[in-house]
Amino acid sequence: MNPNLVFKWRRALRAGEYDPVDLLPVTVEAPAQEIEQPAPAPVASAAPAGAIEISVGNTRVRIEGSPHEATLLLVLRMLRGTSGPTA
Repeated sequence: MNPNLVFKWRRALRAGEYDPVDLLPVTVEAPAQEIEQPAPAPVASAAPAGAIEISVGNTRVRIEGSPHEATLLLVLRMLRGTSGPTA
């Protein structure tokens, strides 16, 4: 709600632009049934999403998480000892 609108209403009320309002009696009661609190949202774990382990000869490389495709291609090229694209 815009504060300017509230100010306008208050000014109009003081100027007598609105009729007086009759107040109604109000009673606050406890709810008929207990309202359940929503379960807290699960916290994202810091654990990696997965892992890839590549073994070539005596060399083993483990990549955790979700690596980019270009990263995997670079690792495979290095393990194979090639500089060209891998299929």
